[in-house]
Amino acid sequence: MEYSRATTKAVATARMYYLGNRVVEPLGPGSKEKKSALVALGAFVDLDLAGTSGKTECGRLIAEKVGVEWDDSCSSTGDTITLEGLNRLLDGAVQWHVRSGRRPVRSLVRDLETINPAPRWDEAPEDENMAADLTEIEANIAEHIGTLAEPGPMPEGVDASRSTEVSAESIRIEDGTWRSALSAVQGWLHLSGELDETSGTVFDRALADFLGVPTGATQEEFYSRLQERLERAVQLREAFLEDLDDESEGGSTRQTASARWSAAWDDVEETEEAETSGPIKARADVWPIAQFRQYAIDGALNLNPSYQRADVWPTGDAQQLMESILRGIPLPSVIILERSTEEGETYEIVDGKQRLTSILRFTASHPAALATVEQKAEEWDEPTAPMLFERDYPAFKKLWNRHERRRLTASLEKELYFPFPLRTGNVPALSGELTQVRGRYYSEIRNIVTDVAGARRKIQALFETVSDYRLPVILYQEATARQVHEVFSLYNKQGKHLNAEEIRNAAFHELDLMRALLVTAGDTQEVADVAPFLMDAYDDIASTGRNLSSYGFAAAGYKRTKTISWVAAALLLDDDKVESRSTATHINNLLKRVQEVPSDPLRSQARVTELMVLLDKAVDVHAAVPDEAWAPAFKNAQSKGRWQELQLVATLIALAAAWAVHGEDLYDLVDDSLDELSERSQHWRRPAKTQSKEQWRFIGTVVHELLDTLRVDVDQADATLRDRFGSSGLRIVASLAHESVA
Repeated sequence: MEYSRATTKAVATARMYYLGNRVVEPLGPGSKEKKSALVALGAFVDLDLAGTSGKTECGRLIAEKVGVEWDDSCSSTGDTITLEGLNRLLDGAVQWHVRSGRRPVRSLVRDLETINPAPRWDEAPEDENMAADLTEIEANIAEHIGTLAEPGPMPEGVDASRSTEVSAESIRIEDGTWRSALSAVQGWLHLSGELDETSGTVFDRALADFLGVPTGATQEEFYSRLQERLERAVQLREAFLEDLDDESEGGSTRQTASARWSAAWDDVEETEEAETSGPIKARADVWPIAQFRQYAIDGALNLNPSYQRADVWPTGDAQQLMESILRGIPLPSVIILERSTEEGETYEIVDGKQRLTSILRFTASHPAALATVEQKAEEWDEPTAPMLFERDYPAFKKLWNRHERRRLTASLEKELYFPFPLRTGNVPALSGELTQVRGRYYSEIRNIVTDVAGARRKIQALFETVSDYRLPVILYQEATARQVHEVFSLYNKQGKHLNAEEIRNAAFHELDLMRALLVTAGDTQEVADVAPFLMDAYDDIASTGRNLSSYGFAAAGYKRTKTISWVAAALLLDDDKVESRSTATHINNLLKRVQEVPSDPLRSQARVTELMVLLDKAVDVHAAVPDEAWAPAFKNAQSKGRWQELQLVATLIALAAAWAVHGEDLYDLVDDSLDELSERSQHWRRPAKTQSKEQWRFIGTVVHELLDTLRVDVDQADATLRDRFGSSGLRIVASLAHESVA
């Protein structure tokens, strides 16, 4: 490859920064070069020019070092170096370096020819400590405060009197309105004291102390730390609300959920301070990061098997992971399940999904992100978009914001699996030579040379080649779903805490019934891969997930799958000891029966499809009932539209049984019974105690009375279910109400 001179100052200075192993900085106003470019080139030829006064003098010293002429054509007024001067220095430096024999000519020339030009001064912050877009951080702060201000239950010990609903759009950093909004939600941040609102200065000083922001920190570092705290608060709030959802079956109360919420904050703050299924065939190995990246790009790496939990890592955790890798710190093992398919070997991630997702996001190689970028490139008619996404992500962000209404904020980047920058400010993990990568995206630092795993190489070699830095891998081969369940349970004891639904989905993932429940509930959108036999019915049953979401059942933790699994088990598991069974046990017993009995009717994909349609019809009818027909107690008074799970499950069991008997006529029957339904539901009180017996009796009462309201004979419905699905638990469940109804 023939070396060509730089045609612009942007290209010339970018080459200087590259040769000096420095992050590229933007040109100054008027497209002027910065002294730092000459200092970088000086370092390349073994000159320390940091203390030299003036760019012209720096240029003269470099020219003298490399043996090129330095005359009036090389500089102009205002201590400015001309393009001719920059090129003369570059040419001389390259020739000097080649003569030294330190690097092959072809490699050096190829790298210089492919360097992206430096951005203009108005396309990036002038201050080197302001690498991140402060406006974007402010938008993220406003978004998180708005989320925390949403109405809903709060942990015990948190002052709810301050709480007020505000929108992210009404919060502004520049006019100080963010302070009062933050003060209203400060309980969610678990700060060590109360914020003093005497003045803006006093408020900020107190907040900085609580956040651990050191004296003298930049404004960006202050807001970045606040953004991290708010993001964590949003995550733990979601976990708290999810805990409260379990209250209906005795799994949690506000008191226990509050205790877990507080303990989670303690863990965060401490971290910031310092029955067998037979032999399992597995082997230990080590893979370079490039191997994971290539498998992901090729579609052979399954980061989202349907039994896996949703992505939960805040960006701050992902950033710290990347810092560890850049420092050469070994990571824990990634647990992989190898499967053989017609297309070849695929690798399901059992444990390590968050780590791999972070790596793929950081290096702009997550398959979901790449698919989105390809789609947008076609929509925008911008064929260079995929290249920009990989090689110049800040430029891609500008392209996105030019074409899309929704700005590319940190929250949207996380949602789309787009890249994130490293942390900014005083980050001890990024010290010494790594100081310059703070706040930068991977595309901006991939050409920087540093020491990793005992070798001095470009950062890109760490992620894109077979480097010495590798991730330990435990590869399970020919493992059954039950064995995967065993692995999950083992990690649970070692600190990888999964909820009952996640473990259940792993344990029974082999069953068509389990996968159908996931699809019908809307907890996976990969219908063709997870339950292809539902494709013909999917347009119909897809409404189940949408309706459950409108009732306040979020996708996190498979709550929607749990809800319809509970309904299915109550309808079809013939168990006269149901009163003594917990929800989880009752659901598992149905799945175990299907798993262990080869002749079970629910081994049939046709029967499973028929059951999913029945569950969907029950949810559709329920959604058609006017809100005023149900007693107010059926919904959570503190959350808009959020249904109590116990009441919803009870009514869905009855509506599914009624649909089995009446079909489409059920809509008319419900319309004709609204007044009676409203009157009766006033008496369906949620039990004060959370024991299983009390809950099942409540369910039995609702099922018995609702079927009676709809003129459905329990024995007839029970017989219909047995005829269609081979079993029924309806009669037993309804009988639990006899004592209370009498």
